Amino acid sequence: MNIYNKFSLIILGGLLITIATSYYLAINYGDIKKYQNINTPKTQLLDTSEKDSPELKIEYTYKKKYEMQEGETFSQILRKTKLNDNEIQEIIKLTKEKVDLNKLSIGTKIETISSIENDALFIQNIIIYPNKESEIFLFRNNNKFEIKSNQLKLYPELVSQEVEIQNSIFESLTNVDTPENIIMEFVQLFSFDIDFQREIRQGNKIKIFYKKFNDEKQNFIKTGSIYFAEIQLHNHSYELYRFENKNEKLLGYFDSKGKSATKALMKTPINGARLSSGYGMRKHPILGYNKKHQGVDFAAPKGTSIMAAGTGHIEFVGDNGGAGKYIRIKHMNGYKTAYAHLSKYASGINKNIKVKQGQTIGYVGSTGLSTGAHLHYEVWFNGKRINPMTMKLPSGKKLENNDLEAFLKLKEEIDIEMNEAS
Repeated sequence: MNIYNKFSLIILGGLLITIATSYYLAINYGDIKKYQNINTPKTQLLDTSEKDSPELKIEYTYKKKYEMQEGETFSQILRKTKLNDNEIQEIIKLTKEKVDLNKLSIGTKIETISSIENDALFIQNIIIYPNKESEIFLFRNNNKFEIKSNQLKLYPELVSQEVEIQNSIFESLTNVDTPENIIMEFVQLFSFDIDFQREIRQGNKIKIFYKKFNDEKQNFIKTGSIYFAEIQLHNHSYELYRFENKNEKLLGYFDSKGKSATKALMKTPINGARLSSGYGMRKHPILGYNKKHQGVDFAAPKGTSIMAAGTGHIEFVGDNGGAGKYIRIKHMNGYKTAYAHLSKYASGINKNIKVKQGQTIGYVGSTGLSTGAHLHYEVWFNGKRINPMTMKLPSGKKLENNDLEAFLKLKEEIDIEMNEAS
């Protein structure tokens, strides 16, 4: 074989080796990446905002997710893991430094990340998500647990929405993805002036301008404040603007001329309910004979929150015969309100305590002489019961001088921002 042929064979052999090596790397690249992904736990990516956090080095990981159920405690979830009693007590003690364990609600998510050592799982990290805005991160360091917390960065967004009411306010706003608590706040703002059971009609229009907060992936996290709310009825339009000081502390909601929306009592101390029985003579649904109905009934699902119609002191709380579980509040200027057939009372509601207007005092039920879940609501004035739907209450306060000037300036800023967001 001459030199030329030998040289050709050497080149050809080298080329074949190169091709084979490249092919091997190509077909195994996906497996290599998959292996790397498996061995890169999510917790390594968490920003604990502290540079001295030890770097995690886990060769193999196994993740398990838990969700807190009704009646379940954080301790009970930890006992489902491979942790021993000493470790559980250590974790509970550390976690109490960051969050009130009694306030971890149903649905709270907890995640464990374990390494595999000698064919057994060894928990390295625990992540607790007490709410949508934060996470608590426990990790091993020299076989002892340490704890860090991380607050998620939120991005504000101003939202302007206009809708025409079809079946109901709640349904119409839900259809355009208005958050539920914004809908409830919207209804509460107008509950002093509008009888939502009788005055709302199909075709009435709503406008609402509010702030919400998203995460970096634009996932909705929570709502902020309502800055403007409007409802157009067939014969009248109501507008309200939020008035706050430089520290964003709420001073109240006012109409375009600086008149407060707030009055002594709310007409409807329950959100989203249906007026099922009005004030006046009616046939009693259980007793069977005609009797004056000296209040109004709001049909609502059991457990619906009931609010104090006005600020005052609890005069009576407890069982009251046919009224079932019952609360009566004494207000200023000779007014009292009563709430009957409750399923239970809100936490801390006791005789003589002060409650604020809009504060949850109890929950809808069907105790006493009742045929179904509803709130029976009464208003008393100078010892006599009056119709809550037609009562005339003094107008709210009106801003003057420097307060009015500051409000009108803020109103103008809200109008500009609302137009930009539309």
